[in-house]
Amino acid sequence: MTQIMQIHTKENYRLEVTLDNGSSILLNLKPKLDTLRFGLLRDEAFFRCAKTDGHVIHWDGKVELSISEIFELIKK
Repeated sequence: MTQIMQIHTKENYRLEVTLDNGSSILLNLKPKLDTLRFGLLRDEAFFRCAKTDGHVIHWDGKVELSISEIFELIKK
Protein backbone atom coordinates (compact mmCIF):
# COMPACT_ATOMS: atom_id res chain seq x y z
CA MET A 1 0.00 0.00 0.00
CA THR A 2 1.17 3.51 -0.79
CA GLN A 3 2.50 5.50 2.15
CA ILE A 4 2.89 9.20 2.80
CA MET A 5 6.56 10.09 3.15
CA GLN A 6 6.36 13.86 3.67
CA ILE A 7 3.91 16.71 3.81
CA HIS A 8 4.51 20.41 3.42
CA THR A 9 1.87 23.03 4.10
CA LYS A 10 1.61 25.68 1.43
CA GLU A 11 -0.15 29.03 1.10
CA ASN A 12 -3.91 29.19 0.66
CA TYR A 13 -4.61 25.91 2.53
CA ARG A 14 -2.77 23.61 0.18
CA LEU A 15 -0.74 20.56 1.12
CA GLU A 16 2.10 19.05 -0.87
CA VAL A 17 2.05 15.32 -0.18
CA THR A 18 5.04 13.18 -1.20
CA LEU A 19 4.39 9.45 -1.52
CA ASP A 20 6.78 6.52 -1.19
CA ASN A 21 6.56 5.84 -4.93
CA GLY A 22 8.10 9.26 -5.64
CA SER A 23 4.84 10.91 -6.70
CA SER A 24 3.86 14.26 -5.32
CA ILE A 25 0.29 15.52 -4.90
CA LEU A 26 -0.77 19.13 -4.37
CA LEU A 27 -4.00 19.00 -2.41
CA ASN A 28 -6.21 22.08 -2.08
CA LEU A 29 -8.22 21.93 1.15
CA LYS A 30 -9.64 25.46 0.93
CA PRO A 31 -13.01 24.28 -0.53
CA LYS A 32 -13.40 21.94 2.47
CA LEU A 33 -12.93 24.59 5.19
CA ASP A 34 -16.66 25.31 5.43
CA THR A 35 -17.43 21.71 6.36
CA LEU A 36 -17.83 20.51 9.92
CA ARG A 37 -15.05 17.98 9.51
CA PHE A 38 -12.38 20.40 8.23
CA GLY A 39 -13.57 23.67 9.80
CA LEU A 40 -10.81 23.69 12.43
CA LEU A 41 -8.26 24.04 9.65
CA ARG A 42 -9.46 27.61 8.97
CA ASP A 43 -7.04 28.62 11.71
CA GLU A 44 -3.91 28.95 9.57
CA ALA A 45 -1.54 28.29 12.48
CA PHE A 46 -3.40 25.05 13.23
CA PHE A 47 -3.38 24.10 9.54
CA ARG A 48 0.41 24.50 9.44
CA CYS A 49 0.75 21.93 12.28
CA ALA A 50 -0.07 19.03 9.93
CA LYS A 51 1.85 15.81 10.57
CA THR A 52 1.86 12.33 9.11
CA ASP A 53 2.46 8.83 10.41
CA GLY A 54 2.74 7.47 6.87
CA HIS A 55 -0.89 6.36 6.72
CA VAL A 56 -2.80 9.54 7.58
CA ILE A 57 -2.26 13.26 7.73
CA HIS A 58 -3.42 14.55 11.08
CA TRP A 59 -3.77 17.75 13.00
CA ASP A 60 -3.31 17.18 16.73
CA GLY A 61 -5.66 14.18 16.65
CA LYS A 62 -8.60 16.47 15.84
CA VAL A 63 -8.68 16.18 12.04
CA GLU A 64 -7.40 13.23 9.99
CA LEU A 65 -7.11 12.56 6.29
CA SER A 66 -6.18 9.07 5.09
CA ILE A 67 -4.28 8.23 1.92
CA SER A 68 -7.42 6.75 0.37
CA GLU A 69 -9.33 9.98 1.13
CA ILE A 70 -6.53 11.98 -0.48
CA PHE A 71 -6.90 9.93 -3.65
CA GLU A 72 -10.67 10.49 -3.58
CA LEU A 73 -10.22 14.26 -3.18
CA ILE A 74 -7.87 14.53 -6.15
CA LYS A 75 -10.35 12.67 -8.37
CA LYS A 76 -12.92 15.42 -7.90
